[in-house]
Amino acid sequence: MVYDKVFITSLPSFYKIRLWNEVANRCKIFVIFTERTSQSRNEDFYHGQINFDHAFILGCKISQTTRILNWFNKNKASEIVFGGWDRLPNIVLAILFGKINNSTIIESTIYESIASGLKAIIKRFFISRMSKVYVPGEANAMLAKALGFKGDIVKTGGCGILNYLSQPNYVPLREVKNFLFVGRLIPVKNLEFLINVFNTLPNLNLTIVGFGELERELKKIANDNITFTGAIDNKLLSTVYKKHDVFILPSKNETWGLVVEEALNNGLPVIVSDRVGCGMDLVTSETGLIFDYRNKESLCDAVIKMTDIQFYNQLRYNISKIDFLQRANNQIEVFSRIK
Repeated sequence: MVYDKVFITSLPSFYKIRLWNEVANRCKIFVIFTERTSQSRNEDFYHGQINFDHAFILGCKISQTTRILNWFNKNKASEIVFGGWDRLPNIVLAILFGKINNSTIIESTIYESIASGLKAIIKRFFISRMSKVYVPGEANAMLAKALGFKGDIVKTGGCGILNYLSQPNYVPLREVKNFLFVGRLIPVKNLEFLINVFNTLPNLNLTIVGFGELERELKKIANDNITFTGAIDNKLLSTVYKKHDVFILPSKNETWGLVVEEALNNGLPVIVSDRVGCGMDLVTSETGLIFDYRNKESLCDAVIKMTDIQFYNQLRYNISKIDFLQRANNQIEVFSRIK
């Protein structure tokens, strides 16, 4: 069989499935998954009807490599799109196949990915075997450039297609009081930092949605104005967003930040740290604020600024004009281009 594109990736996340379902309507694709699930994600993170040719090739790295090579002995592709540089099958295939057919998706950013040392040497070698890299946004493109990539850098505008809704109509608020975090309760999300700030703002409420290894410790240090809900299914999150006024993502590192897209798509202004990948692309003076992830005063100032009702309502108005369906169509169009 001859395919226009073969994607080699790890997990069947719902937003990737939605993207590839649409791409498959425009060109002939095959997707090779090397994992099924991850314990760090909700079960519904992997739900979705798969409407494209695909296979799960599991097992140890050597077994996976051998089986993927066997697949390519029987099938051909005009373009092979690697979903990362840190897996043995990808490195082997990048060496064996012609550079002109190779491309990769870089979802790491200049903020957290190593651009020097031994790991960087491996990354530089890997992308030297690529003719093209796909990146969600500017922070990801900066990493590709820092690693010396000289080929085509194609911005997609996202990491997949979320359950986008029609953008809510602008409705001004009279008060801003309810803030929201959605994500895993793990160290990189910088939640102790976030809680310590809201502990000093007793007249404002913070809701934390998610689960993870730090849940017990975080609950111990949180004051009464902070509520933990546990995990909530993705399909129900829209209701949660709409009950809040502002979304906050305080991460020490974040490759993109799909939850920022979700929050904006539900009409919420956002506050993100300066280490969130989508910050340069989605968080502008018209949609939210960016703070220094190490500076509590910086975050506190951003939170208080959001309670300025005139400033806040202008952000809400701006956000109501964003066309997320067009953003989704851009991703589909980019990945549907045939060499």
